[in-house]
Amino acid sequence: MLELQGATVRYGEGAPALDGLDLTAEAGSITAVVGGNGAGKTTLMRTLSGVLGHHRGRLVGGEVTFEGRSLAGVRAEAIVRRGIAHIPEGRRVFTDLTVEENLVAGAATRRGRSDGQISRIYDMFPVLAERRRQRAVLLSGGEQQMLAIGRGLMSEPILLLLDEPTLGLAPKIVAQIGEIVQHIREAGTSVLLVEQNAAMALAIADQGFVLGQGRVVLGGSAAALRATNEVQQMYLGGSAGDDEQRLDRHDGVLERWSA
Repeated sequence: MLELQGATVRYGEGAPALDGLDLTAEAGSITAVVGGNGAGKTTLMRTLSGVLGHHRGRLVGGEVTFEGRSLAGVRAEAIVRRGIAHIPEGRRVFTDLTVEENLVAGAATRRGRSDGQISRIYDMFPVLAERRRQRAVLLSGGEQQMLAIGRGLMSEPILLLLDEPTLGLAPKIVAQIGEIVQHIREAGTSVLLVEQNAAMALAIADQGFVLGQGRVVLGGSAAALRATNEVQQMYLGGSAGDDEQRLDRHDGVLERWSA
């Protein structure tokens, strides 16, 4: 469904922020992308959501396609109409608007009334229904994240881009967000999840990629990634034991890329 082949992105004349990136997100799946600061996660999201140019970034090589159509140079609003919605890091709800006004704003690219979709969002997030008349600034961090996700779902996307949805949230809310992401996939929307919280992301994902310096350094099933020493030591606080045994056990599902 979503495919990047050799995608290379630069800001100005500096080193590439994405350096020949190969990544695929399958339809009907949750795809997790993890990595440290500077790995290229934010640039990946900007490239997919059509806002790269606003940050003076350029796709200078490779291809980015969604359902067989190129996303290169496509404006953000057109990408939403094609079926991709982006929930940015930091939630960024409209704090001066009410909960319901935020949701209505999320349907700006759709034709016709949005009442039915708002009802579905309220069914998913009952707390938002209770506070529909409240200004978003009065919501807790977790409630604002739910509102941001609900607003993104108002465009009825095929693919939802979630950028660090658990950032700054308490562990109990992190677990709720994980359950929400799984529910979204079960309801028919594919998810590309960018997270520093690798434990949560790889626990709910079908497949995953580890980025480093703008490249994929590990990729495969989420289960295979969780079992590697690299992911255990760097993100999960443990050790998986012998790598070669783990790779054999997962029957070659894990792929490695050299720098």
